[in-house]
Amino acid sequence: MPDHALELSFDAESTAAVVAQWEALKSAGLPSQADHRSMTNAPHLTLVAARGVPEAAQAAGRDTVGPLLPTPIVSRGLVLFGQGARVTVAHLVEPSAALARAAAEIRALVPALRHPVWTPHVTLARRVPRGLLPDVLEVLQSTDAPDELICDRLRWWDPDLGTIEDVAVAGFDA
Repeated sequence: MPDHALELSFDAESTAAVVAQWEALKSAGLPSQADHRSMTNAPHLTLVAARGVPEAAQAAGRDTVGPLLPTPIVSRGLVLFGQGARVTVAHLVEPSAALARAAAEIRALVPALRHPVWTPHVTLARRVPRGLLPDVLEVLQSTDAPDELICDRLRWWDPDLGTIEDVAVAGFDA
């Protein structure tokens, strides 16, 4: 069963910058998030992923993250996740201190986090065979990597209902 998630999504310009990198990888015949066809597939920063996320965590997201929107996150380079034959390639991102505090507050309300230690990142490609990493890195170096991404909404993914719902949107009460 997929995880429930609270995620920050990006404004149009930030989304386009990440999608351009996805498309560059796909055009080169390499693994890419552009290949992921789920309704939830959009560039994002996951704050919480777990089998179940209490309503209190959603409310905390609305109350703590909502007032921060829109908020920038800074790209600090690429990061690899995984220990086996395949890895995930992502932008390592640094949130503001206020966003990091808000994320910690929300995460403290979720008892069974998928990843107990939060490593803020934006995924570019998953399940990349290690032998293809030089090609992936070459393609990514030839694209315009975003220095900063603007988070403009907090969304809730409920896989049980198959719904994505805005919890907070920059400039609006969700």
